[in-house]
Amino acid sequence: MHQTNAMRNLSFFITAILFFYSCGTKTGTGAGMFRDNNSHKTEAATSYDLVYDTKAWRFDAGAPVRSTALINNGAIYFGNTKGDFFALDKKTGEVIWQYYTGYAINSSAACQDGTVYFSDNEQTLYALDENSGELKWKFRMGEKIAYPWRFDYYFSSPTLYEDKIIIGGDDGNLYMIEQKTGKEGWKFKSKGLVRSTASVNKEDVLFGDTEGNFYALDIKTGKEKWHYKITGEPLKLDTLGFDRKAILAAPVVSNDKIIFGARDGFLYCLDANNGKLNWTMDHEVSWIISTVAVKDSFVVTGTSDGRFVQAVNVNTGKEIWKQHTPLATWSSPLINNDKVYEGCYDGQLFCLDLKTGKRISQFTTNGIIYSSPVISDSLLYIGSDDGGLYALRGHAPVKQNDRIQFVYHDADMVKLFFRNGADVRIKNYLQANGFKMIGSDTLSTVMSDSSSNKVIVFATNYFPKRIIEGGNNSLLRKFLDAGGRIIILGNDPLFFNVDEAKKQMNGLASRRIDSVLGLNYGPTDTRAFGGLFSGFANEKGKWFGLPDFWVSNFGIDKRQVDIVLGENENGQASAFVKKYKNGGAFVQIWMHSELPVNLDAIIKLSERELE
Repeated sequence: MHQTNAMRNLSFFITAILFFYSCGTKTGTGAGMFRDNNSHKTEAATSYDLVYDTKAWRFDAGAPVRSTALINNGAIYFGNTKGDFFALDKKTGEVIWQYYTGYAINSSAACQDGTVYFSDNEQTLYALDENSGELKWKFRMGEKIAYPWRFDYYFSSPTLYEDKIIIGGDDGNLYMIEQKTGKEGWKFKSKGLVRSTASVNKEDVLFGDTEGNFYALDIKTGKEKWHYKITGEPLKLDTLGFDRKAILAAPVVSNDKIIFGARDGFLYCLDANNGKLNWTMDHEVSWIISTVAVKDSFVVTGTSDGRFVQAVNVNTGKEIWKQHTPLATWSSPLINNDKVYEGCYDGQLFCLDLKTGKRISQFTTNGIIYSSPVISDSLLYIGSDDGGLYALRGHAPVKQNDRIQFVYHDADMVKLFFRNGADVRIKNYLQANGFKMIGSDTLSTVMSDSSSNKVIVFATNYFPKRIIEGGNNSLLRKFLDAGGRIIILGNDPLFFNVDEAKKQMNGLASRRIDSVLGLNYGPTDTRAFGGLFSGFANEKGKWFGLPDFWVSNFGIDKRQVDIVLGENENGQASAFVKKYKNGGAFVQIWMHSELPVNLDAIIKLSERELE
């Protein structure tokens, strides 16, 4: 059953109310840390069922944001790789205060009793006033141990226990620090560097080191109770050529089980009482950097070169599902009700179904996502290597169609719009997300054979002559009238005449857009171009993920189209949907001709009902 406009308006109204009156995390009480608790078992349970994939706002931090945001008392705290630490208003993204350390801040912050704690990669732990950002104290850990295996983007984050802070360092020590004074309580020397964020279970402190050792310490004294050597611990890394020892993930404690991954390619589950092995899951050498998320019987984690997100049974370690991703997933997953959010190396934040692993939606940034998602009230927050801290708003789940998805690409054809490999980027992105690539040799076959359940995205912004000859009796029009969907990402190719043998444009077409698509742009000369005007996405366009604005030609009277996705500065439809028989649709949007962004909009326009 399709969602009506009234239903969407009601959903938006409910979401707006919940934004102000609901609590999506447990950090609004004055205390918080990575994963909201010192056992790091996370489940952001909310009283509403939303899919977070639509930008509410973006804050430009000026450098990659790899730390996971902390939400506390209406503010967002996070650092960037330039050494800036920010406090933003969580509703608007406006800066409350900013503190500069001069060194990359990749760890997550913690907050308690009006003080925010975080560390930078110069081995310094800071305590700042929550309201003003003024320095209260700082603690300098010992000298760094050389770590030649690198890929060390994550640092130990502060874990809170009573009135203490627990944090690891590159000097190989795990520290217990007094919150009020910054004085050292105790420290424990491990056999490697400590990048793992410590967890607390009863009277035990749990963490791993870069030499493949996992420790349980007495929380009062810092004395070792037991330690476990992972499979990679005895390996000689010089002979392998890459790290297969380090434990970088934070351990998660759930019902007397300790669960963590390592660079030896195994996910481990230990008995929290004695450190005995319960089970392992083999990722076949692929690093497990991300910290697992646990809900009920599901343990969810990402992996590195294996390129997948996986759920296993918490009691047996047996795989429940595996969802392949375009690239590695080092970001730590978040479980929100029955959905999983996981960031990827290709800049996408995926929303997956917890029970099946099936992709529900995604949001695309323009950089790698190392940061982990967090939810507070009705917004989800995620950092990206593009320098942005994003706030995403949610919407009610929507029905997706079952269309077969194709992307058309012909590297040898004349470039009517895209330049400098932009078309290849789009083609690769869509292929990585399940679209089947077709070329000029197969396009006609795909359009002729049972077209009603297909969508074709033209990454090569060109229509071969054989699919447009015949006006409203052309193959392209028949495809649309049979229920097919076509998405173009730049200038309408029907406007140009092309010599296919020479691969050159040789003039403008005579009313071909009108005869094939039933769209009248006016005179068939440069007056139809209209000039380069700014276009702005409306709420419908933003719901599909379009950029906030773009620059394009070819505005058209809104009365000629069925759905307006964005208007230009002259009030014409710039991005739109034109409907045809049997549910067919022609979709016109605009991607940047050299640096296309918001590529997730293409997928959403391919999958969602157009109404």
